Amino acid sequence: LPPRYSISSGINAEWPLRPGFEGTMRRIVRLLPHSPRQLQSIRSIRPRLLARHAYFSTVTEEVDDPPSTQKHSFKAETQQLLDIVAKSLYSEREVFIRELISNAADALEKLRYRQSKGDEIDNPLETLKIDVSLSSSLKSITIEDNGVGMTKEELISNLGTIARSGSKEFIKNIGEGADTSNIIGQFGVGFYSAFMVGSHVTVMTKSATPGSPGYVWNSSGENDYEVHEAVGIPRGTRIIIQLKDDAAEFCTKDRVIEVLKKHSNFVSYPIYLEGSQVNTVQPIWTRKSSEVTEEEHKDFYRSISGRNDSPMYTLQFSVDTPVSIKCVLYVPQFIPKFDFANLGQYGISLYSRKVMVQAKNPKLLPEWLMFLQGVVDSEDVPLNLSRELLQESVIINKIKSVITGKMISYLNRMAKRDANKYEEFYKEYGQFLRIGLVSTESQSEREDLTRLLRFESDKEDSGVLISLDQYLDRAPDDQRHIYYLSAPSREIALASPYYENLAGHGYEVLFSYNKEDDVVLFKIETYKDKRLTSAEAANVKAKEKDGRNEEGEEPKLDKQSGSVLSSWM
Repeated sequence: LPPRYSISSGINAEWPLRPGFEGTMRRIVRLLPHSPRQLQSIRSIRPRLLARHAYFSTVTEEVDDPPSTQKHSFKAETQQLLDIVAKSLYSEREVFIRELISNAADALEKLRYRQSKGDEIDNPLETLKIDVSLSSSLKSITIEDNGVGMTKEELISNLGTIARSGSKEFIKNIGEGADTSNIIGQFGVGFYSAFMVGSHVTVMTKSATPGSPGYVWNSSGENDYEVHEAVGIPRGTRIIIQLKDDAAEFCTKDRVIEVLKKHSNFVSYPIYLEGSQVNTVQPIWTRKSSEVTEEEHKDFYRSISGRNDSPMYTLQFSVDTPVSIKCVLYVPQFIPKFDFANLGQYGISLYSRKVMVQAKNPKLLPEWLMFLQGVVDSEDVPLNLSRELLQESVIINKIKSVITGKMISYLNRMAKRDANKYEEFYKEYGQFLRIGLVSTESQSEREDLTRLLRFESDKEDSGVLISLDQYLDRAPDDQRHIYYLSAPSREIALASPYYENLAGHGYEVLFSYNKEDDVVLFKIETYKDKRLTSAEAANVKAKEKDGRNEEGEEPKLDKQSGSVLSSWM
């Protein structure tokens, strides 16, 4: 190269080139100018090389930059925030892909909105999509969309000012009543996550407004950034990240596919990696439950659970109050392996506007429902800047309460609709219901869970289970107790003298063979004003002359006597 010019890329001079690129570069080198005006033409060629081949940072003159390039400095407070975002805000570096994909999806959604309004845009028939390309030889990853793009002012404003959200400004400008459910961004910091893994970031963008010029933004994330006009840039935004040495994993196909499927599998627009679409599974929780087939549910369940069975039960619902959520829950056919001492490690996936926030969130379910597989998506989730950690909020408890209530109601409906299938569920998951009954502090929830319990009865054949409601339906009106007997087996229970005492007086007795049931039934105490009483503690006597009933209790006052007593008191 002539001594007055250099190619600064941060890459060894012997880095491999794609076929045809080396010859192109040699021709450019031979034509390198000796004046700023000619250098300006070379700058307009560089973006097209980037688009067609790979990362190629900047052609710079050792003397002053030509007039076409504008250098801007980050403000002091912006620089401090940038350092925090790049080094401390996110717990996992892989989320930079999620953030940039989310930004790209927002850009496509904004373009779609402009089209719906009838605005004139560049290449209106072009299919909206997101492209990801990798270069292991150049250690680079490129994420590109053909969305709304940016003008020079937007480029400087959105990328030059940290914590300024273009999406938030967009939502504000379009006003109330418009559908903004697909707009993901809200904090304006996601773009800077690229500097967690990148030593240098180049942004090439062109506004969708016809006739708009293209621009290139360059920065190493330190003190300043450069912006200059360029030709040959298509509509949308392309972000090229030169990866740091310790981030080379993000230019390998398998690793990037893993991250895309984990965080961005349900983004509304197709994501292509090296020409193949990655996000082929549809977010079925966003559709009406009546529109989703059983086969679709089975495929979705398998995709999120990693299991090969089919769900025993499927619950899909959406609510707007007390909090807006869309949810789909699955009960696996067989109980997963559980560490009951550490149920907090389980949970359902949390999404916000179809972008995953947490793969397993234990705060959204009570411990006794940790066997569920599924997804909950809420626009109201209070996130911190990183979109990873939930702030402590009553909204989280509301979501948990809604899911718990919906699941209990659903199970009670299923128990009435198909008793045999529910018995299969109870035999598999009854232990979780017992945990719920012991741990809940809500009296109404305890009663709803009690309705789900099942026991054998001396009035039924062996293996047939009945509910407490069935027991009460056939009990005498004046019976004030629900009697049960705990025993290792039915044979031992039938031979018990405690059972013989109750059976001799005509009372139905429930049999419990589970050692935890004693604790559960003791915790319940009463159900529908009937006391749950163990056969060992039952005080059943023959009817006495003084009018005491068989359960050893004083008879109730008749209505007239009760009225007299009430008036006297």
